[in-house]
This record gives sequence, structure tokens and C-alpha cells, in this order.
Amino acid sequence: MFVLICFLIMLPMIFSVPLLYVGMLARSRQQLALLTMSVTLMTAIGCWLVFGNRFAFGANLLKAVNFSSLLAGFVQMDFYLYAVAMLIGTVAGIKGSRYLLGFIPVWTLLVYCPLARWLWADHGWLQQLGALDFSGGLVVHLTAGLTSLVLAKSLAPDPEAIAQNDDRTDYAATIMILVGWLGFNLAPVGSLNAHAMQVLVNTFVAVLLAIVSWCWVAYRQNGVVKLGDLLNGILCGLVSSTALVGYVTALTMAIVGVAAGWLCQTAVFKMQESKKFYDAVDSFAINAVGGVIGVAGLIVARFFNQSDHLENAWRFAIIELLAVVVTIVLTLIGTVLAQIAARLSETAFNCLQKDDVANLNLRKER
Repeated sequence: MFVLICFLIMLPMIFSVPLLYVGMLARSRQQLALLTMSVTLMTAIGCWLVFGNRFAFGANLLKAVNFSSLLAGFVQMDFYLYAVAMLIGTVAGIKGSRYLLGFIPVWTLLVYCPLARWLWADHGWLQQLGALDFSGGLVVHLTAGLTSLVLAKSLAPDPEAIAQNDDRTDYAATIMILVGWLGFNLAPVGSLNAHAMQVLVNTFVAVLLAIVSWCWVAYRQNGVVKLGDLLNGILCGLVSSTALVGYVTALTMAIVGVAAGWLCQTAVFKMQESKKFYDAVDSFAINAVGGVIGVAGLIVARFFNQSDHLENAWRFAIIELLAVVVTIVLTLIGTVLAQIAARLSETAFNCLQKDDVANLNLRKER
């Protein structure tokens, strides 16, 4: 029942991400395009049911023999869908659904499934080495953020893309994400116990300290703290918690929250000023940077763990850094290949559309 509740409260969180991104896009056509493109999440659901869970965890959800295995696959689907939802915002209003229909299946096959298997499956080679990723700092957030960076490199900056955000929409979407994230971080625990309580406390500690840090940096830069700074601080704290929230104390989580608020806010500012990368929804600056900060916090925490020998801490650091490097390399290569597939898909759809129009005109002439 506990895992089922986690699965259910994660669903509104996933579909709140497009709602959050809507407030960041200026033109009404971009906003409509984003909401329309969010329907492509159904394509992602299809990918996960048909081959995603099977390749990642070895279980065919279409032939599940019991409820527990089906529920486990659905929880993993929520993690996967959140990654897809984050990267969709980067191309909203610039690329259409036809692009994503080619991109999502290939990205799922080449990027997400291998990493989920290697880090989370029982016999994953990175997990067997000792690499840790509690609820997706690497598998979900670093992959989605890096994917957004690669996509952003190929997009032309649009000076009218960023509008004064709709505070009401942003507030509602962020609160829904905050609530859903409790399921995100608690689902790996599996039951309501002392460990779950620690994860819950750590999640809120990360959020509170990231808010304070983000707002402090924003105040130093602009002399004022806006609602958007508070909401971004929430998201930053949530993202940075995922890699280590179930492994560390509240004090460690507080330090990570402070570092994440400061570094992610700085990354957002740098990305918005950049002329080489165009990411209207700051997916890389919050997701990739926040995910890496969480991993760094986990590595540092092992050196200060009195019950752990220094040699073991160094070994863990090397393994965890290996997991980061593998995630980066696989994501970059897989995303480039997925882009090629997306362009082919887009071209194929356009050719079919032209043929349909030509046939329709021919019928009219007859």
C-alpha cells in the first residue's frame, strides 16, 4: 500500500512539469505547443510498457504475473516519465511532437534504460561495484539535464521566449511537484518505517536550505527576492536531494541544500546570459547541476563518516565518479543519436503530409 500511494502521488507531479514550464514561455503559441507536446508523454508510457521496463529491469509489464511486480514497474515508470517531462520543456515551441515521437523511443533505449539497469537493477554492474543513486540524481536528473544541454546547443535563442512568469501557475505547479516528490524520494524505501521518516526529514531540510541559499544569492544580485526565487529554491532542493537523501544525516543534507541553492542559481544566471546554449526552462542548470551536487555531497559525506575507513571512502569516491562519467558519456552519445532519429522521424512525417496534401489536391482536380 505504501508504494502504491507513492506511485499515485507522483503522477500529478509528472503532469505538473509542463504546467510549470508554460509560465516560462512568452508566446501563447509556445504555451499551447508545450501543453500539446506533453501528450507525447503517452508515447513515453508506451515505450516503458513495451520495452523500457523489460530492458531496464528484466520484467515485461504487459505479461506481469502479480501485482507487486506490476507496481514496481509502474513506480519505475514514474521516475522515467519525470525525466522525459523535463527535457520536453527545452524544445517546446521550437520542435514539434513529430520530433519527439522519434526522439523519445531512441533516447529511452540508448540512455535511460541502460543507466537504470546498471545503477538500480539487482545485477547492474555499477550497483555491484558499490555506486549509489537513491532516487535518481544520476539516472533521472543528470540524464535529463545533460539531454537538455545537448538539445539547447542546437536551438537558436529567442529573445521573446522568456516572459514574466505567471506566478499563480508557477506556484500551483511547484506545490504539486513538492507533494509528488515525497513519493519520489520515499518510494525506494518500500515501506513506512524509521528510514522513511529520515528520508522525509532530509527532503524538507534540503528544500528549506536551498530556498535560503537561492534567495540569498538572488538578493545579493538583484536587491530583491521574488516569488520565482522561492519556487526555484524548492525545485533546486528537491533535485539535489535525490542522489543521497536515503543515505545521509539531516546535517549533510542541509550542507548540500545550501551548496545547491548557490551553485544552481549561479548556473541559471550563466545559462541565461549564454549565447551558445538556449534552454528556456533552465533544465540543465537545475537538474544536471543539482544532481551532480547531490552526488558530490554523498562522496564527501563518506569521508566524514566515522564508521567508514578512509580507504573505503576513497574506493567509493572512485566508483561514484565512474558512475558520473558513465552517465555523462552515455547520455551525450545517446542524445546525439536520438537527435538523428528525431530528424528522420520529422522528415518522414513531413513527406507523408506532403503526399497526403498532393493526393487530396489531385482528388479535388478530378
